[in-house]
Amino acid sequence: MLRLDGAGRAFGRRLVFSGLDLEVPPGIRLLLTGGNGTGKTTLLRCLAGTLALSTGRATIAGWPAGSPAARLLVGVALAPEQTLSGRLSGHDNLMLVARMRLPSRKATAAVAQVEEEFAIDEYARLPAQRCSAGMRARISVARALLGDPPVLLFDEPGRSLDAGTRALFWAALDRRPGLTCVLASHLDEDRARCDRTLAMPVAR
Repeated sequence: MLRLDGAGRAFGRRLVFSGLDLEVPPGIRLLLTGGNGTGKTTLLRCLAGTLALSTGRATIAGWPAGSPAARLLVGVALAPEQTLSGRLSGHDNLMLVARMRLPSRKATAAVAQVEEEFAIDEYARLPAQRCSAGMRARISVARALLGDPPVLLFDEPGRSLDAGTRALFWAALDRRPGLTCVLASHLDEDRARCDRTLAMPVAR
């Protein structure tokens, strides 16, 4: 479902990672670990297609990462407390993505499902800019699941979530066992929930 061949990324003369080969089958949860600066977020951005690799190749279900076909297959929550449109309500942020991914007749039902799963109903009508960081993170994580894309990418999803919301997050993933998930996290509870671990090497 997800593959890297000789993947590398540099910023100017600074090499973040290089020579990464990876294959993640459908239904596998992969945890990215490593200290700050080892490239976890950079790798997730390359897989999401918001950042190009410097060397090598990344594919999603055979499609080049970042291509229109690959983007349709990926749900993303990177910096989840910072990526909503502040003037739109939480509900409208969800609807915006749902309408891009799903036929209109299914979008409303999909949004209602994730709002219930993540207990967003109480503040879904508030402008996102009036929500706390935890509320915004909850909406962003729920947004990534809209339409059940086969690949999910999360960067520290539990950073702004309390214990109860982290439980909702994992329960939602458990209800979608066929999805491939790659997440960066420092939490032991996330490690226990994943099938594999990739320790990002320190660039030399």
